[in-house]
Amino acid sequence: MMRKLLDRLGPMGRQALILVGVNGIFWFAWAFGCYQTVYLQSVGFSASAIGVLNAISSAVAIVSVAFWGMVSDRIGSLRKVLIVVLAGGALLYGLVPIIPTGLAISQMLFFIYLPTVNFFRASMSPYAENILVRNCNELRLNFGVLRSIGSFLFTVGSLIIAAWLPTLGVGNTFWVTGLLMMVPIVLTFFAREPQAKAPAKRGGEKGSLNMGELFQNKAYVAFLIFGFLFYTAAACEGNYITFFMESAGVDSQQYGIVLAYRALLEIPFLVLMIRLRQRFPLRVLVLGATFLMALECLGFGLFANSLPTMLVFCTFFGLGNGLFLGSSLNYVYELAPSHLKASAQAFFTSVASVAGILGNLMGGVVFDAIGAKRFYLVTAGVYGVSVCVFLLSFRQKKTGQN
Repeated sequence: MMRKLLDRLGPMGRQALILVGVNGIFWFAWAFGCYQTVYLQSVGFSASAIGVLNAISSAVAIVSVAFWGMVSDRIGSLRKVLIVVLAGGALLYGLVPIIPTGLAISQMLFFIYLPTVNFFRASMSPYAENILVRNCNELRLNFGVLRSIGSFLFTVGSLIIAAWLPTLGVGNTFWVTGLLMMVPIVLTFFAREPQAKAPAKRGGEKGSLNMGELFQNKAYVAFLIFGFLFYTAAACEGNYITFFMESAGVDSQQYGIVLAYRALLEIPFLVLMIRLRQRFPLRVLVLGATFLMALECLGFGLFANSLPTMLVFCTFFGLGNGLFLGSSLNYVYELAPSHLKASAQAFFTSVASVAGILGNLMGGVVFDAIGAKRFYLVTAGVYGVSVCVFLLSFRQKKTGQN
C-alpha cells in the first residue's frame, strides 16, 4: 500500500515527502536537544562560564561549517556531508551525560568535549536547511510550506519534552536526541542530491574552488556584515533566556514551552513566503524579520516579568524568525554562483559563529554585570544597529548606480 501511494505521488511528490522527513524529523529531534544550557546550569555553570564555553564552541563552528561546505562543493555531494555530520553529531551529543559532574576537573572536561561535539553538531542545522533550500529551488517546491512542517514538528517535540522532562531528567535529553536523529540520517540516503556546476578546470588540472568570486560580490559581503551583527544579538538573545527566566522567577524547565510557542509562530510567514516574495524583495523581508525579533528583546527588557508576559513578546520573535528562515537562506542562495552555493551558505554560517564568539564572550559578562532587563535592552539595540547597517548598504548601492 505504501508503494502504491509513493507511485501515485510521482518523483516530485516522493522527493517532497522525503525532504519533509529529513528536515521535519530533524527539527523534531532537535527540540529534545535544546537543554544543554539548563543542564550546565544544573551542574554549577555560571552565565559567564557558559558564555566562554559557547564562545569556544562557536570558534569550532567556524571551522566546522567552512570545512564541510568546502568538502561538499569539492566532492559535489551535499547529501553525503549531511549524513556524516548528522551521524557524528548524534553519536557524540548522546554521550554528553557520561561526563562526570562531581570532580574538580569536571568543568575542564566539558570545555574539551562540547566543542569537539560541535565540530559535527554546528553543521547539522545549516546542512539540513541547505538540502531543503537547494532542492526546493531546483524542483520548484514551496520551501515555506515544507519548512513550516519542520517548525510544527519542533513545536510538537518541544511540548512533548516539556511535559516529559520532570520524569525523564535533563541529562537524558542528550541520548534521546541522538536516538531520534537516526530517522533523518536514514531518510537522507533517499534524498535527491542537489545539482551543482563543477569548478572550472584549467589545462586539464583538477578544478579548484575560487572563493574570491563570493567576496567580490558586494551584496554578499554586505549581507555578511549584517549577519555578524544580527547573530551577535541572536547569540545574546537565545543563550541567556533560561537565566532571564530564573531572574523573573520562572522555572527554567518550562523553557520548552517558550521554544514550542515561538516555533509555532514561525509557521504563518513560512506558509505565506511565496506570496510575500512576490510582493517584497528578499532583503526587505530580512529587515522586517530583524525588526520583529528586536521587539521581543525590547519587551523582555521593559515589561516581561512572568511566563505569560514572556510569551506575549515571544510572539514577535516567532513571527520574525519564520520570516527570517524563509528569506535569509533564499537570499544567500540567490546571491551565490551555482558552483559555490554550499560554500556561500557555509561562510554565512561561519560569520554567525564568529558573532557567536563575541555574543557569548561578552554576553555572559554583560549579563552578570548589568542584570537581565538591561541585558535584553542592549540586545535589542544590537538588532537595531544591524538593521541600520543593512539599510545603509542599500543606499550606497543606489548611489553607486546613480
